[in-house]
Amino acid sequence: MAIEYLKLMKPHVIWLLVLSALVGYIAAAGPLVNSIKLIELTVVGFLSTGGSAAFNMYYERDIDSLMVRTMKRPIPSGKVAPLNALTFSIAVSLSGFTLSYVWLGPWVTLMIMLGWFFYAVLYTIMLKRRTWLNIVIGGFAGNAALLSGWIMAKPIDLEAILLSMVIYVWIPAHIWSLAYYARDDYRKVNVPMLPTVVDERASVRIISILNLASIIYMLVLYQLYMAKPIGYILVIPATIAGIIVTARALIKPGNESFRVMFKATSPILLLFLLAVIISSV
Repeated sequence: MAIEYLKLMKPHVIWLLVLSALVGYIAAAGPLVNSIKLIELTVVGFLSTGGSAAFNMYYERDIDSLMVRTMKRPIPSGKVAPLNALTFSIAVSLSGFTLSYVWLGPWVTLMIMLGWFFYAVLYTIMLKRRTWLNIVIGGFAGNAALLSGWIMAKPIDLEAILLSMVIYVWIPAHIWSLAYYARDDYRKVNVPMLPTVVDERASVRIISILNLASIIYMLVLYQLYMAKPIGYILVIPATIAGIIVTARALIKPGNESFRVMFKATSPILLLFLLAVIISSV
C-alpha cells in the first residue's frame, strides 16, 4: 500500500525538479556548498513537489480514469481512495513547507510555495482544462524550483533568472511531445493540449522548433556563464542528441518519433544540469 502513496508523488517526474533546486543552490554557492543544506533541500523539494503531484492526481482522478496512459494510477485503479489521496497530498505539502521554513528560511519557503501554487492551483485547477496555454503559464513552477535553491546562497540576479529559464524553455517540448503521441487520450477527455487544438503538421513544426530552441538555449547559456571544458563533455553530446531527435521528428513525423523525443528530453536536461554542477564545484 505504501508504494501506491509513493506513486501519487510521481517520483519519476519530480526528480528533475528536485535536481533543478539542487543545481540552483550549487550554482549560486559555487565551491562553498554545504552538504547538510543539500540534504535538507532534497527532502524539502521531494515533499513539496511530491505533495503538488499528489494533489494533481487527486484533482484529475476523473480524467485519469478515462485515459489509457493514466487509468492504472493509484486512484482510478481503486488502490487509493480519493479522500486519502487528498489528505496525503496536503500532509506531505505542509510537511515540506514547514521543514523548509525551519531549515532553509522564509525566502526559500516562499519560492517553494510559489512553485506549488503554479503547478497545483494555476496549472491543475485553473488552466489545464481551459486553454492550451496551460503548460506555458504553469511552467513557471520549474523556474521556482531552481530559484528556491539559488536564493539559499545569494539574492536572485540575472544569471539566476536566465538559468531558471532553462527549465521553463524545456517544459513545452517535453510535455507537448508526450501530448502528441497521446493526443487521442487528451481529445477524449477534452484537455486542450497544443497537439489537440492545431493540425498535426503545425504540431510537428512547433514542438520541433521549441525542442531545438531549448537545446540551443542550454548551449548558449553554458557558454556565457560556465564555459568549462569538463562541462562540454556533457553539453556537446546532449546538443547533438537533441538535434538528431528533432531532425528525426521533422523528417519522419509520427507517434514513435515524438515518443523518442519525449524520452530524450529528460536525459538531455539532466546532462546540462550535471554540467552546471561540475562547472560550479
